[in-house]
Amino acid sequence: MTDLHIDLDRLEAQLSAALTQLELFPSLAYVPRPLTEDRWRAWGGRTAAQLVAEYGAPGASMPVQLCNGMGVDSAAIITELIENPDARLLLVPDDVGGQRLIRVDPDDITIVTAMTGDEYDETRAAMEEHLLPLIRATGIRYVQISRAGQSQEDGIVVLDDSRQPAGMVMNGPWRLRDELTRAGTVPQTAANARRCSARAKGWPLDQWAKRPDAYGDGDEVVVDRVHIIGFAGEEGRRVAKDQSYSAECRRPVYPLRQWGWDRTWCVDYLYQRFGFVWPRSCCTYCPFAGGSKAKNALIAARWRREPEGGARAIFLELVALALNPRMALFKDVTARSVAREHNLAAVFDLVERRLQACEWAVYDVLRVHRPLGAKKDEPGDAMRKGKTWRSVRTLRTGSRDEMTAVLSGACQGRFEDGVTPRLWLREAQNTYPTPERFLVAAPAGVEDKEQDGFAALWAAAITVHGPAGRLTPREVAA
Repeated sequence: MTDLHIDLDRLEAQLSAALTQLELFPSLAYVPRPLTEDRWRAWGGRTAAQLVAEYGAPGASMPVQLCNGMGVDSAAIITELIENPDARLLLVPDDVGGQRLIRVDPDDITIVTAMTGDEYDETRAAMEEHLLPLIRATGIRYVQISRAGQSQEDGIVVLDDSRQPAGMVMNGPWRLRDELTRAGTVPQTAANARRCSARAKGWPLDQWAKRPDAYGDGDEVVVDRVHIIGFAGEEGRRVAKDQSYSAECRRPVYPLRQWGWDRTWCVDYLYQRFGFVWPRSCCTYCPFAGGSKAKNALIAARWRREPEGGARAIFLELVALALNPRMALFKDVTARSVAREHNLAAVFDLVERRLQACEWAVYDVLRVHRPLGAKKDEPGDAMRKGKTWRSVRTLRTGSRDEMTAVLSGACQGRFEDGVTPRLWLREAQNTYPTPERFLVAAPAGVEDKEQDGFAALWAAAITVHGPAGRLTPREVAA
């Protein structure tokens, strides 16, 4: 047998170039594939006649919550439900572990979008130009909501509730980036968890479903409802995970799975219907949107079209990196490096202007790197790094130049110049636990925060490596 050698770097470079071309010139680079029957049959799709033959005549309609993430899958579902009456035959879970067929009345559908406040503007444009006219023509109820504040006690706010929506309300009183700035972090990607989506979208949607005015005549909470979710034909694992959640108040339905539509079919369907490649719906600083060369090319193309989105991502990352030099937006790749590689001068210009205009602070950052596997009664492996605990305090605020001068003029520590200058007072060692402490100048806005139990961990680490505690009140005043 002949050895097969594949140059993965070259292959990815070619893919990157192709994807960049697709993003920059979708009408020229995109070639839609035929919407043939064998494609949806391959994913188990069935016709309306087949469904009726297997499950019998459809039952009466039910209240429906259709979660609209504004991306490809949601757009495909909404368009098909509106324009194809047969698509309104849906299989819903019954009360004995099986499925039954119902015919959904458009008057019973409530489309709901939870806003993060940080979507690309081209997402708004696609919704307003293509989907809102269909929604208005059919008279389907469309509700736009967001969190009302940082705390769950603040509840949610209804941004718009109409069967004739005039436009998209992309921002509410709470924005995801405000939460991330206060925490001094970027969205986390550990174990592929999307905690930011759960907080910005999942929780508000759950709260909406509990409201008396969510469905029906508004007199009482509608418990028995269909919950339409846009998982595509190939996303069996996500379906299984969703079905493992509590079924209280909802009967989950996955129309794309029922129709046999995978993601490529949805893209082709929307292109043939509207004449352009539907944009991916995500925040401008989504960590899952970059990292590889191909993904970086895509996100750079979007930042080139919308420099404000790229500036937002880099600014958020700069604050996070100031407090943790290893907290790149795309895991091991920084947003700044992506913008630099693709020569996004307009993005850097916006970032610099924002850095010069905003208030700055000097933060006192203490970190303890624990041994791998350390628990309450187990010391862990002292030669391998485990979890890191952090304490952050704001020492003073002022202009960028003032805060930089505070650090550069210090008579102790190791000064490290950069966009966010740092003064190292204690550097981590290669045995654990090990303490680390530095002062850093960065945009203001990060809240003082210390994890419960941090003081004890810091004291234990100091015992191992020698004293170097917090600043005294006199040192802070100086």
